Amino acid sequence: MGSLRFILAMSVVYGHAGDFLGFPLIPGDTAVQSFYAISGFYMALVLNEKYRPESSTYFLFISNRFARLFPIYATVLVLTLLLAVAVSHFSSVELPFVTQWRSLPPLTWSSDVFLIGSQLLMWGQDLYFFLTLKEGALVFWPHFQTAPRQLHTLLVIPQGWTLGLEFSFYLIAPFIVRRSVATIAAVLAVSLVLRLVLQFGPGYYGDPWSYRFFPSEIAVFLVGALAYRVFRARNARVDRTLLATYAVAIVCVGAALLVNRWHGVTRVASVCFLLTSFALLPFLFRTTKNWLFDRHLGELSYPIYTSHFLMIWLLDSVGIFGTGTVRGAAILAGTVAASGALYWWVDRPVDGWRQRRLNAPRPEHVGARAIREPGLAPVTKTAE
Repeated sequence: MGSLRFILAMSVVYGHAGDFLGFPLIPGDTAVQSFYAISGFYMALVLNEKYRPESSTYFLFISNRFARLFPIYATVLVLTLLLAVAVSHFSSVELPFVTQWRSLPPLTWSSDVFLIGSQLLMWGQDLYFFLTLKEGALVFWPHFQTAPRQLHTLLVIPQGWTLGLEFSFYLIAPFIVRRSVATIAAVLAVSLVLRLVLQFGPGYYGDPWSYRFFPSEIAVFLVGALAYRVFRARNARVDRTLLATYAVAIVCVGAALLVNRWHGVTRVASVCFLLTSFALLPFLFRTTKNWLFDRHLGELSYPIYTSHFLMIWLLDSVGIFGTGTVRGAAILAGTVAASGALYWWVDRPVDGWRQRRLNAPRPEHVGARAIREPGLAPVTKTAE
């Protein structure tokens, strides 16, 4: 599964680097929703096999998840701000978000708190796509493309909105993924119904409603939770009802996503890829869970996803790689190198502390052995 996470993260980088080979790879929203399902799988895995089902473990789980995501996020945030200062000082240009912040009108105190606090704490940035500013105050706006002020342009880490959505799932996962298959399927169905009601009622469909609205995306996370239940049945005769539920859930999610953001036959290909990744989750994990190289590739996916805009802006500000294929290749290589440094010097030390909180060894295994929880990467894009 680590290889899949790596490929998804790199496809996001490739897209944001301008599809420099002349053709698209995995669409951004498809990669993001694949990450959502993978997250649902892993959260069901760790909550059922790593955390005891006691109320006292809720804070431990949430704080461990925050500690899993925040250190790398905070490091990239600080480095991006330092780069912005350097670029503004040594050149006549600015990073995109700096220009947008400078152009803001006077804000109310609540708008200031939200716009700054959500980026400092990582949570709430997905709401930027459903809000705009009027007379300095935040107001609801259903389609950000037509908003008088597009708030997502203020993001220091443009793909960071997916982390807020991801963390929202962490907050509710302990109350859902430990329940029966019927309960998981029922919540998934409610999420899909909400998506379609919003589409055929007030007409809320397409971007941002197709993959940025958390209540609708719960269904995608829960497909991953159902995939975990299929995986757990690996040593026993698989319940036909479970397999049927899993298959129906995949088909229903695919159909909803297809009509929710239709843009021609290319949408069919991207949704088919998404559904294939859903269907393969339990089997991929079963096959690769003990592959050390695959696990290390997977560990790079979150830092790749989080740091790639920093690398794009850094290399573009230096300007020595020009445009086209050379620039794109440099962005990919630089992002992987930077991600390795983030993983080694930021993620690993913090993860050692996280594992000690659980009295668990570091290596990722299943059952009685420790399970290392992955970060998102979950993302994008337009995004992660």
